[in-house]
This record gives sequence, C-alpha cells and structure tokens, in this order.
Amino acid sequence: MKLRIPWRHRRTAAATLAAFFCAVFLVPDLWVLYRGSKWVVPFDSVETPQVVVVPGASVLRNGKPSPVLRQRVQEALWVARRWPSTKIVLSGTADGGYDEPLAMSKYLKEHGIDTARMVFDREGWSTRETLMNLGTPGGRIVVVSQKWHLNRALWLARELDWEAWGVVAGRDAPIGWENLLREHAGRAANFWQMAWRKASLKVVSLAPTSP
Repeated sequence: MKLRIPWRHRRTAAATLAAFFCAVFLVPDLWVLYRGSKWVVPFDSVETPQVVVVPGASVLRNGKPSPVLRQRVQEALWVARRWPSTKIVLSGTADGGYDEPLAMSKYLKEHGIDTARMVFDREGWSTRETLMNLGTPGGRIVVVSQKWHLNRALWLARELDWEAWGVVAGRDAPIGWENLLREHAGRAANFWQMAWRKASLKVVSLAPTSP
C-alpha cells in the first residue's frame, strides 16, 4: 500500500526547507558579500598600511604560481612598489616540497622586492587562518586578491578588528565555476564560524573570575 502525503504537508515541508536554506546559507552568503564589497578600493586611495597580505593559492608542479596566484602576486608587486617600507605577508600552504609562500617570494624577488620585507606564513591553510595568523589587530592592512575572494577576506579581517582594505588582482580574469561555488560555501561557513567565535568570547568575558 502506497503512503500518500497530503499536498499541504508537502508544501509545508518545502517551505520549511526553503526557509532553512535561506537562514543558514543564502542570507549569510549575501551579507558577507555585501559588507565586504564596501572595502574594495583602488590602492592609490588607501593610506600607507602596516601590512600587505597576499593569501595563497595553488602552485604548479614546476614551483611556479598558478594563474590565480600569479594574478595576486603581480598585483602585490605594484602595491609593494607603492609602499616601499611596508611589510608583505605571504600566506599559504606548505607541505614538503610544496610551498605557496616560497613561490610568491621568488616572483617578488625576481622583480626587485627585498626579501627582508617579506613575512612567510606557512600555516595559512584558509583565508580565515591567514588573517588570524596576523596576531593581535594593530592598524591598517591591505589584502590583495581577486574580487570574488576579497569580499570574504575583508569581511573576516574587519570582524577580527583590522582596518582592512582590498586591492583587486586579475580584474578582468574569468572567475571559474569552482571558485564561485567555493566562495558561496566559504562565505556562509565563515559567517557561522565568526558568529560562534563571538559567542564563545562573550561567554568567556562573562565568566566569573577567581578572587
């Protein structure tokens, strides 16, 4: 005997699922996208930052930056020349012979940037970790990345209390569906991660201290 679910029940279930999807995924995604876009600016309109942050991306087998990473490091070169005394944080993944910060540093060095200005963060496994690895917020930073990635990176940086501004790399380059999907998921995930972090910090601050 076939079990028939009344239409009104199916409609209610569909509406509940749609509301859940919007609350958990769509609204956080759009919120991070909207908020982050406010801080993407031309680099000649930003005052000298304390740090320039270049998030990692994949490296080819020959050790050269992938197209996405190359766009970032090319733009970082212009930024480094504009602010010759500013430190440049090269953040990404390093595992054995695979080394994203090293690939970026080689490119910058080949184009005349002093390695003494470069700070290597080999534990930047994600955008969030890259920004948290900067330590205690201490002023103005500039993040160099593609526009599809900058909105999330800047929102995260601002949530961590940095005065963060973004400079677009690879302005006319195609996004790619895999990057687009990753960013949609990343924005929603980071929204809830930061909400949980804030809630945890609030609980800690309200906890009674020993006399």
